[in-house]
Amino acid sequence: MATVHAEDYYYLTIVETDGTKTSLTAVGLSLTFSSDKLTLTNAYTDESKTIALSDLASMNFSNNDETTGIRSIQTEESISIEDADAVFTLQGQKLPASAPLKKGVYLVRKGTKTQKLQVR
Repeated sequence: MATVHAEDYYYLTIVETDGTKTSLTAVGLSLTFSSDKLTLTNAYTDESKTIALSDLASMNFSNNDETTGIRSIQTEESISIEDADAVFTLQGQKLPASAPLKKGVYLVRKGTKTQKLQVR
């Protein structure tokens, strides 16, 4: 087992082959190699990341959080104009329920959920 001290740096940044960067707090960080995967776990912050070694482009220590990219996407059922409780312009103006919508982008609200909707 190798022990590395990076006392002068705050983050270890993982760069994936697609260019996505993930920074994890360096203090308390442990790295485990198992089969074809690398697992990083921080005992103090509950941060963790597992990556296939084939997806790993590089790792570097830095003083800045360099995290980029989308970590996850949550998909929800879209709100239709017909089901919406309210329709707003992007400027926040509430439209009358019977207002015809021109081409453009609107905010539609149903209950506590709000989504963008594009009319073509």
